[in-house]
Amino acid sequence: MDIPDLEIPDLELEDYKEPDSTVEDIKDESGGSHVFAWIGSGQGGGRIAKAFYDRGYKKCIAVNTSKQDLSILDIPDNQKLLLDIGEEGAGKDMERGANATLKYKQEIFDLMRKTYGTHVDHIMVCIGAGGGSGSGSSLVLIDIAKKYMKFIGHDNPDQRVGVVMSLPTRGESTSPKVSYNAYRVLKQIGGQAERKEISPLVILDNARIEKMYTNLTVKEFWNTINSTVSGLFHIFNVLSKHPSQYTSFDPTDYATTFRCGGVMVMGVSKLNIDGNKPASKSSNETEISKSIKSNIDKTLLAEIDISDGTFAACCAVGGKDLMENTPGLMDSLSYGFDTLSSLVPNATFHRGIYEDEKPSLRLYTLVSGLKIPGKRLDQFRMNFENKMFDEKHPFDS
Repeated sequence: MDIPDLEIPDLELEDYKEPDSTVEDIKDESGGSHVFAWIGSGQGGGRIAKAFYDRGYKKCIAVNTSKQDLSILDIPDNQKLLLDIGEEGAGKDMERGANATLKYKQEIFDLMRKTYGTHVDHIMVCIGAGGGSGSGSSLVLIDIAKKYMKFIGHDNPDQRVGVVMSLPTRGESTSPKVSYNAYRVLKQIGGQAERKEISPLVILDNARIEKMYTNLTVKEFWNTINSTVSGLFHIFNVLSKHPSQYTSFDPTDYATTFRCGGVMVMGVSKLNIDGNKPASKSSNETEISKSIKSNIDKTLLAEIDISDGTFAACCAVGGKDLMENTPGLMDSLSYGFDTLSSLVPNATFHRGIYEDEKPSLRLYTLVSGLKIPGKRLDQFRMNFENKMFDEKHPFDS
């Protein structure tokens, strides 16, 4: 009797061994509705992850092929992993970065287990597009993060692993190799985001920031950018945990905006409305509407057409006196919310109104489910398309 061939499927976790010992996972101190874990790769990605660590997101690890870059990153040493490939750094070679990450994938998985534990809602991979370590490691790290989320019991890992990607400055982009790397990683990971294989993709465009904030010193540049982005991100996570006597942006609202795939952008603007001085309803409506439009235009994140977004949120936060004493403010806020809704006509829209002790009115906006910035992608391609490289690149498929 013929015996049929035995067909045994590959299992996603078979390449990963359980760590020898279980270490108590690190407690999240962010105070948000969702527990995020972070992994920063390369110099740029490490700096981004560290900014979130400083916000209380203590489930944070950093990996790098450069011992020097790791040593100056101010997070605990037991939350760092050197991808030792015999030389300092990947030298903007994405293939070296990818191979180093593949070599240490079990160690990365083990470090996630020791640092993250099982209480994690979402993992965010942080990279700088253009270099070798961060860009080259990105696809491998996304894969490891998905396997980890499945390992701890989540059945929808595509919705629970996202990426924060910083694009190179104008000066860095003059290098054809940097532009080539940035193009390949943005296209590849952007494609994953648009296909909802990761969620969300947050793109931090350093060239855009240079134009908007020309007065920043070299010392201030990276800290200011990363602190602002981590702060914007953090505000929505915190607001979604706190009830409001007016209108709440609740954890379910936040989860839907965060897990819908695509690119996500965030913005903020501040209005100095004096509740003790008379102002016409139309005046307040105009100011709020203009503010909502401007905080999308001046976002630190990549310039993207928001009209095709699938989810949007706007949260207004104002002082107690302002909320209690400004006639017609509710109508003005509703007008402002409608303004954002009209800019994202096909999106499911969430809103929140909160009270604090500050005298100003701040408007925080979030739009997700967006496409990648095509103009930026074309700029990178133009920087390298007439240049030839002899080497093969891991993202060429």
